[in-house]
Amino acid sequence: MGATSALSTTGRTLKRNTALFAAAFVLTVISLAPSGVNALLPPVMAGLVSLLLSGVSLFVTPFFMGGLLSMADEGLSGTTRLGTFVRGGKANYVRLLGAMVLFGVLLTVVGFVVLVVGAVVGAVVFGISAGAAGQSLAGSGVSVVFLVLLVLLGALAFLLPVFVFQFYAAAVVVSDLGIVDSFKRSAAVVRRNLVSTLGYTVVVTAAGLVTGVASASVSLFTGYGTSGTAATEVGVAVLVPILLAVALVSTVVSAFGSVYQVAFYEDCLDSLA
Repeated sequence: MGATSALSTTGRTLKRNTALFAAAFVLTVISLAPSGVNALLPPVMAGLVSLLLSGVSLFVTPFFMGGLLSMADEGLSGTTRLGTFVRGGKANYVRLLGAMVLFGVLLTVVGFVVLVVGAVVGAVVFGISAGAAGQSLAGSGVSVVFLVLLVLLGALAFLLPVFVFQFYAAAVVVSDLGIVDSFKRSAAVVRRNLVSTLGYTVVVTAAGLVTGVASASVSLFTGYGTSGTAATEVGVAVLVPILLAVALVSTVVSAFGSVYQVAFYEDCLDSLA
């Protein structure tokens, strides 16, 4: 199928399964709840409520993820219903929660190692460059170039596991694999379909940027993160439509991303046979 062909399959699936948007909307509301609270409530109260909602979101997200991916899987071959959402959420909850925690720990460890190694290597090289800079203008230039390369390599090292293991959730739901096996399956899919996966990642990243821009608009129009009194600055009459618009965009992207992921993943399974 490939990344491009999977797009048309995703479009047809979403067209005949509007229930996917309903499920995605619920997930979107839960994800945006902390931001909405921060924008509407006074700072102190908003902080407490947002912290509580973030904790709740962490534990309910695996359920909604499992349900949405199950609906996507069913919808690719016909019509899906919200009943599949509930069954899929229950059946895959524990494994998805464990996989999400493991993935988070992995990224934390990788990020820590990248920072430590980068700091040590940077200190050594910049120490050498500092001595050279006293004798030549080229020393400072080398330092700047090295800094840029160091940042790029660090970003690549951090993003590599994200790229390799991005299909672990689909492996859990579609292939009914355990936590560790789902990561192995994702790595195998990426390894056997490297070029197609790069194309898929570009499409998903572009869709994610749309959501990111929409979410950033909330901060822009509410002054979130500066005064903490957005409701008094722009008024609820303006803020609520903005939040609804962001929720709408995020819902479409979430539904699209779920179906696109499953469609691409299922096609890639043929390469593992």
